[in-house]
Amino acid sequence: MKSHRTGFVWILAVLVLVVSAEGIPLSGPFCSPLDAAESAALPLEVSIPEYWGVHVKGASVSMVAMIGGKPAESSFSFLLSSTGNTPRKLTARLAAPLPAGMSMTVEVPSAQGGRSTGPQSLGTGEVDLLTGFRGLFGAGGRGMLKMKGSNSLAPGAGQAVLVLAVRDM
Repeated sequence: MKSHRTGFVWILAVLVLVVSAEGIPLSGPFCSPLDAAESAALPLEVSIPEYWGVHVKGASVSMVAMIGGKPAESSFSFLLSSTGNTPRKLTARLAAPLPAGMSMTVEVPSAQGGRSTGPQSLGTGEVDLLTGFRGLFGAGGRGMLKMKGSNSLAPGAGQAVLVLAVRDM
């Protein structure tokens, strides 16, 4: 009796495999374990796209500049990626204009196969900081910010947002 029941379950399993959920018979031969080969090859299509971007390490940078005094300096760290052979550049801009009488510059030293453009004055238009880098993934870098207030600047506090981007050259 036990063998009869096992045979019955096996027949149901074959019917479930051969008939779809809608009750429509499936086409093609039924492959049993007896038809299996010792090995089989499965062709794979592989694509590796280029990847590029910048990630700033740390939540924010605090700076205090004396009105009319020596510029305040602060550094920041970032990770830079540009896989593949396309030469790219790192750019910077401010999200909004600085108050009248305040200026800010940023500099990223040459590193990772790229060439520094030296200190750049920041505004709302993009400026190039590092050019010609490629073949990187998560490469560490540092930047230096300098902020200065003129004698005409009123005391106060606020925020500025530095936007870094990786662009094609």
